[in-house]
Amino acid sequence: MKPEEYTGSEWQYLLKQMDGKEIKKSLRSAIRAEAKKAQKIAQDKLAATDLQVQGNTADWKKGIRTYIYNPNRATGFMVTVKARAASRKTGKGEKSMHQNRKGFKKPVLMWAEEGTIARKRGGKRVKADNAHNTAKAQGRIGGAWQYIRKGGIKTGRMKPYRFLERATPEMFQAVEAGLTPEVGRAVENVARKCGFI
Repeated sequence: MKPEEYTGSEWQYLLKQMDGKEIKKSLRSAIRAEAKKAQKIAQDKLAATDLQVQGNTADWKKGIRTYIYNPNRATGFMVTVKARAASRKTGKGEKSMHQNRKGFKKPVLMWAEEGTIARKRGGKRVKADNAHNTAKAQGRIGGAWQYIRKGGIKTGRMKPYRFLERATPEMFQAVEAGLTPEVGRAVENVARKCGFI
């Protein structure tokens, strides 16, 4: 059937068939392929940093994960380093955790992306010797006492490496270049099924 021979009913039928579900179905494999490309870009950015890890490095790059959205809710994917510990009941469900040299699982990539603040472990919690607590002791102000921690061990801090943030513009460009022709092909596939091509 030639386009000039289409009537209003044929166009309505084509538009009805060309709904979001059909397009998403056609794009499913392309989205998975583009997600792998984006993951590889993020992994390369991670490798280019001076981040040093101790222990088993096999799980290092695997910590950069892709999540494909449910096609019934949205189209697309995300690249993440958000960590999740394994279930205490089943021992399953662990995501983006790194096993250090002592055998402990730590969300190293999540810490490395955003950085961490300096902390102290142990020590003694005591009232701070400051103006607030002095005024409170004299009954001039209310509120809670302010405390500080004395002694203990400094755990140090990790600087933010921002490898995922730096990879984002490159990922967008790669995915846009890869998906644009796939969208055109998906539309053609739906039209072909309906006998319009």
